[in-house]
This record gives sequence, structure tokens and C-alpha cells, in this order.
Amino acid sequence: MEERYRIGATESVAVAVIRHEGRPEGYPQWTTAIGLVGGEATVSVPGHYAAVLAGRLRVAAGGLRRPSRDEYLDLTPVVRDGESALVLSSTARSPVRVSVELPADELEPLVVLLDAAAELIETLRPGIGIVPDRLPDLL
Repeated sequence: MEERYRIGATESVAVAVIRHEGRPEGYPQWTTAIGLVGGEATVSVPGHYAAVLAGRLRVAAGGLRRPSRDEYLDLTPVVRDGESALVLSSTARSPVRVSVELPADELEPLVVLLDAAAELIETLRPGIGIVPDRLPDLL
């Protein structure tokens, strides 16, 4: 069973956090999904990576000039019809290559959503303990 937590959306993409029951506790149990609002494509990254990607997008919002990559995503700046955009793509080692193109003016709002996703994962990752309203009477 999966639990989905919708974080929010920009004009182009929606961000959600997914908890995968049956996976090991901690970060492996969590993913962050960044999908086109129309549903045509979704890039899914590991739980710990939402905060990392938010940092990378902050740098890109300042003017990414060259492609960059890490073990999960390639970031490629593009200009189409005079409009700047950033393409998030799964890496070449992924069995299926998926790309999501973001207009440059949506990078900052996406950073806010990814920060919220990372905060939610950090809050829920340890599990929720049950705290009694009162201690049982001692006999």
C-alpha cells in the first residue's frame, strides 16, 4: 500500500510525497514525485533527494549556463522561442529516460514545494509514536 501526500503545484508540475509500505524504514520508504500537471510524465526521486534537488534548483534559478548531473538527475538549460527553461531528466543509467521541462519562472516556486516535501519526509520518516493522554494508574 502507498500513502500519497500532495504538496502543491506550479503551472507546469505537481509535487507529491509517496510512502511505500514494505520497503525498509527511513529514507528508502519515501520518494518525491515531480510530475507534469497533465500527467504525461513523472520524475520520481528518493526521499532524501528532495532537499538536494531544491538546492540544485536554487543554483539553477540564479542562471544555470551548462548542463549538470548527479546520480539521479540531469539538469539541462534550454532556450525555446526566446524563453528560458530547465529540463530535469532521469540519468542515462535509468532503464527509461524521462524528462520534465520547467519554465525558468517556475524554478523558485518548485524550490518551495521541494523544501516542503523534504520537511514532510523529515517529519514522518521516524514514524509516529503513540503518546497516551495519561499514564495508567499504579496499583
